[in-house]
Amino acid sequence: MKHSEWIKNAYMKSSVALAQCYNTTHIDGWNENYITTKILEAIESIGLEIDWSDKPQKVKWEGFKLRGSSENKFGDIVVIVRVWVTSDRYVDGVAFYEAKRQFFREGDFPIGFSSLKTEQLSRIRENTYASNILLYDVDVKKKTAFASSVSMPIVKELAEAKLANTYGRDWHCYGEPWVVSLGDNFLGLHLDFREKVVAEVKASADTYRKPAFILNASVGLSSTLEPHLDNSFVNNNYEHWIKKDDPKPIIRKTPRNDGPGF
Repeated sequence: MKHSEWIKNAYMKSSVALAQCYNTTHIDGWNENYITTKILEAIESIGLEIDWSDKPQKVKWEGFKLRGSSENKFGDIVVIVRVWVTSDRYVDGVAFYEAKRQFFREGDFPIGFSSLKTEQLSRIRENTYASNILLYDVDVKKKTAFASSVSMPIVKELAEAKLANTYGRDWHCYGEPWVVSLGDNFLGLHLDFREKVVAEVKASADTYRKPAFILNASVGLSSTLEPHLDNSFVNNNYEHWIKKDDPKPIIRKTPRNDGPGF
């Protein structure tokens, strides 16, 4: 599979997952925790070992989900990547994504990502420069669904200018599809390699400000390098996130059948 084919496949599968979450709003399906779980399941279905035919890198990855809930210091999703340069030399890097969903009023009219809080954005940005906002959205009229990644500093400035609600959907223009960002991270790109930040992220798995999801990846920079995963920092606070009964939705109102479909 070529890298572009993986991106396209991941984009389509994650879009389907988003649409299905929105169509289950009546059982609390349109919330960040549930959406993230379903998107990760969709991407996982493509494979946890990636050997792109047009890239020298080989990738392995796995996902973990926090048991229970906690305040996040770094963001909802932490991506930790070990980049193997030789068979005995590597460097670790991290990236962060804070997930936010689009809000709607009657008639599926979007009103913006109103749960964004500038205090939270500032705190996450202070901890790393590889921080991003992950925007979940659907367009019922166009029957599309998309998850976009936008750099945290840009989102912070937009939020402080109070453009979060008025121009919520326009924010997608300032970033790229999240699967593109994630694919780059898997390749060892756009990561924060500072040793202090990496150490703090790994240690955060055992603090009260734990990330909700950990994507642990390893990449060999050539086809002859085996990417060995290291999950020694993942403790019993986390579990592999594919669980049929988690999260458990709460029935709230009648089903919706008019959302986007694929």
